[in-house]
Amino acid sequence: MPKPTGDAARGREAVEAALLEAAGDLLAEVGPRAATVRDIAARAGVNHAQVHHYFGGKRALLMAAMERMAAQHFEAMRALSSGPVPPPLTLPDDQRYWWAIVRATIEGDLELAGVEVEAGTSVIRNVMDHVVRRFGLAEPTVEMKAASAELAAVQLGWLTMERFILMALGVEPEEEELVRERLRRSLAQRRLQPPDGVPFYSRRRA
Repeated sequence: MPKPTGDAARGREAVEAALLEAAGDLLAEVGPRAATVRDIAARAGVNHAQVHHYFGGKRALLMAAMERMAAQHFEAMRALSSGPVPPPLTLPDDQRYWWAIVRATIEGDLELAGVEVEAGTSVIRNVMDHVVRRFGLAEPTVEMKAASAELAAVQLGWLTMERFILMALGVEPEEEELVRERLRRSLAQRRLQPPDGVPFYSRRRA
């Protein structure tokens, strides 16, 4: 059941902000298909007609909510690092955003999941593009894309499967942070190779 956020929001900016926040919550909790206009409005504490009044409908609201979360996530990742490459295992820190991405992708809604790419706020894409620019290449090679995909897959797989992986491997509670630290080190030591063989991916050099 949706959880009301409190008193009904008043004023255009307040209503829009409340609806965007509520839509983001439900995208992460139940996904785009199950997030109804009435549930979003109830979570925001406003009348469901406000969704259509301010956003034109559910789809536009979900797109706007995802774009807002993507921008917030992008800025959070930039704040964690001294450059465009965030430290290993930090992508999953933003659970709300990534669960929204995961649920949209599982439902086959790649337009919604891909909002960050269109908006230029994709951390994964920006890391690869940064490396390409740094080495003066016109575009990434297939090998670069594959290596970037591997790094992203490990981090996003950890987001969705961490608890299961730890349980399946018999990792004791006191060992969990040691396992995470070893994984961080392994990711930090990965290297991707441009066509000329010069190492270009390094957390220390980025």
